[in-house]
Amino acid sequence: MPRRLTGFTPSGNLHLGNYLGAMRPIITRQASTDTDTVVFISDLHALTLDHDPAQVRQRTLEFATLLLAAGLDPDACRFMVQSHVPEHTELHYLLECVTGYGEARRMIQFKEKSRRQQQVRTSLLTYPILMAADILLHDTDEVPVGEDQRAA
Repeated sequence: MPRRLTGFTPSGNLHLGNYLGAMRPIITRQASTDTDTVVFISDLHALTLDHDPAQVRQRTLEFATLLLAAGLDPDACRFMVQSHVPEHTELHYLLECVTGYGEARRMIQFKEKSRRQQQVRTSLLTYPILMAADILLHDTDEVPVGEDQRAA
């Protein structure tokens, strides 16, 4: 059965667009027998830019609460917080060990965000490697992708 993976990064507030574009489709299809659904709060992704740790924790809880209130059923799909699954960071590290700097810096988000900042975190450079770890860890077949993730 194909597996779909969707992550919600607690770096801002959820809004109607999140509900219409991501949450509602997940909730509608979660009980489907033709797709296995994995939904996670990608709190590690929120650490790639300046952040307040307390606010990331608060938003992580808020996102989980809102997803459940909107109808996400943990019995019908896998639901987790990324940082609570150590394999995410373990696989991320192993993939970093085999990824060259040139490969990592070609990613669109790193190019765009590093142009706008004087100081750039290394985690922004390795952000796509963390995304790859998420995808590989869950043996994912489908990842709904936003326009900000498409390579140029």
